[in-house]
Amino acid sequence: MKKGIFLAAGCSAIMAATMAGSAWAQAPAEDGDAGGGIIVTAERRATDLQKTAIAISAFTPETLEQRNITNVRDLAGQVPNLFVARTSISHTTQTFSLRGVGESDPIQEPVLAIYVDDVYIPRQIASMSEFVDLERIELLRGPQGTLYGRNSSAGALRIITRAPDETTHVTAELGYGSYNDVQGRALVSGKIADDLSGSIAWIHRTRDGVTYDPTLGHDVNRIDLDAWRGKLRYTGIANLDALLTVNILRDRSDTRSYIPVNQPGRFSRRRSYSEVEPDQHLNSRSASLRLVYDLSPTLSIKSISAFTGFNLNPVNYENDGEAALIQKNLIHYNDRAFSQEVQLNGDFGDLSFTSGLFYLHERFFVERDGFSRTSTAATAPVNRLRAHNITYTDAYAMFGEGTWKANDIFSLTAGLRGTIEKKRFVFDNKVIDDDRNVVAQSIAGEAEKTWKALTPKLSVQAQWTPNLLNYLTYSRGFKSGGFDNRATRLDLATLPFDPEKVSTYEGGLKATLFGGALRSNLAIFYNDYKDLQVSFYDPAYVGSRRGNAGKAHSWGVELENDLRLSERFSLQASAGYLKAIYDDYKGAGGNGVDADGNPLLNAPKWSLSGGANYALPLGASGSTLRLSANAQYQSSFYQNALARPQDEVPGQTFVNGSITWILPDDRFQFAIQGKNILGANKPVSSTYIPSTGVYYKNYADPATILLSARFSY
Repeated sequence: MKKGIFLAAGCSAIMAATMAGSAWAQAPAEDGDAGGGIIVTAERRATDLQKTAIAISAFTPETLEQRNITNVRDLAGQVPNLFVARTSISHTTQTFSLRGVGESDPIQEPVLAIYVDDVYIPRQIASMSEFVDLERIELLRGPQGTLYGRNSSAGALRIITRAPDETTHVTAELGYGSYNDVQGRALVSGKIADDLSGSIAWIHRTRDGVTYDPTLGHDVNRIDLDAWRGKLRYTGIANLDALLTVNILRDRSDTRSYIPVNQPGRFSRRRSYSEVEPDQHLNSRSASLRLVYDLSPTLSIKSISAFTGFNLNPVNYENDGEAALIQKNLIHYNDRAFSQEVQLNGDFGDLSFTSGLFYLHERFFVERDGFSRTSTAATAPVNRLRAHNITYTDAYAMFGEGTWKANDIFSLTAGLRGTIEKKRFVFDNKVIDDDRNVVAQSIAGEAEKTWKALTPKLSVQAQWTPNLLNYLTYSRGFKSGGFDNRATRLDLATLPFDPEKVSTYEGGLKATLFGGALRSNLAIFYNDYKDLQVSFYDPAYVGSRRGNAGKAHSWGVELENDLRLSERFSLQASAGYLKAIYDDYKGAGGNGVDADGNPLLNAPKWSLSGGANYALPLGASGSTLRLSANAQYQSSFYQNALARPQDEVPGQTFVNGSITWILPDDRFQFAIQGKNILGANKPVSSTYIPSTGVYYKNYADPATILLSARFSY
């Protein structure tokens, strides 16, 4: 009944907005929308953002530069109802939550699927990308199983980098900023031989720590990163476009050092007392081959073959931030994956479709030496356990989606996905001593299970005018079940957790108004979740384990506006409202401690952002001064389903800005960029475990400035 009332109200609101928009709508702008038109490939073919019936946030290189977005983490606050953790266990690990549902455990499979150049990234470790050769970012909200290789119940984040062509492109950028922040970026792209082009992109960053650790005697939360991307593109065979891509990442940044609430003397948000050296050695490599063959002007076949993987050894961190041993982890992660996707895409005017087959094989290895006490007392016994396990995944899928244009106004889209996922879990856990030597066998064995699912999509669209689109969509999402790779008891290691399922109802309006000066997009949604996958602290188990919550729902509204007042002056504003609740979550804090009716994790009620950009010509010199500023606000949220006062993270505002001097020929530019320039200093995360006395917080980086110079050709 609630869903019916909600949908009726949502449809009424959208139709009211439609009638108002119809009165305002002007003839289409020459380039399609505000800002000269944004072309997206969310539907596996090039379409106008404003004529694509999906809730999408799209970022061009110009938009990213104006908003000071240099990596995935900088998307925090930029997209309505997208939660991006501002701090993570390591610099290149990133977790997300979208419309109230996400995955806060970085070693689990993500709910928001990440694709880099159409290649699926199976883990959130090594998922955080720095940008240099970026063409576009697309964030799709809602289940995306009928268009993409991997299931994604919350949405899909597509990072699309520039493919080389025969035109020469050269970019070199060097920056220096606060805390000895050294940043270098370079790109060379162009013709190598007839029908062969290539590109090489490079990123380097080092930065001192923003936190001091008296126990270790040096600063922590340091950054040390290098990344390379190489591409070769061959077009010498008629109708064939072949692209080979190789990515290499080396990350020696610190693991995160947490800020304990209980500190000796006066509290400081820039002090961690951890006794563990925050070592991390991450090496990540991937290679992909994309083949696109045009069978005819209206039909094409596309193949994406990819090998991805990383080795993270060691990754040492402590879950308390205090000098005494409470929880210490010394870990080795290794991931290897192969994926193959084949698509058949057609566009026959009134009928267009995407169809595909997808296969993923992944081997995820975990070796974790854990040392923990059941309390903060120095006399408390120390648990010494080694988790040693491998999760094998074999995923098969067949998917397709087609759109039929019934007439000049109405279109119908239908899609279906069939999924088979098999998981095999092999474990061999030990008891170790203080020197990490094996002293006894804990548990050993293996378990496996296969899950199947059919997930449909149905959408009705109305293109009332060339500049006004309405849509109503129903879709289902699915996330495979699995096994707990942190389990240290036999019964829990062999007990699978169930798949996570969501039914999503969404209505949207996309309007281009005032002759193309304003682009305004509205979405209203309702999500009905079952068997949410959660990692929670179980007092009876004395540790974190994996399982399913019962039921949950979320609903909300999203509004995005881009207004170009003139060729020099533009404004951006977005707002998201979210209500996300556990309907049935028994045992969230142990037997008899339920979370029914509590807010979902990482689900702020309000997410607001705004920005302005102004290009100021500097007299007769021909140079330009570009002024950019943007702000993001997220209201308070909880990081534990029990919603205790200690679990609440306060709302706060982050402000960024830049001043860029662009020389007359556009080849040289010099910039001053500021992040968190008002010095927001409230916590951005909070963890509280009363049974062990662990209570720590995380804080975003302080106010920083970066001076940079860039040459581009």
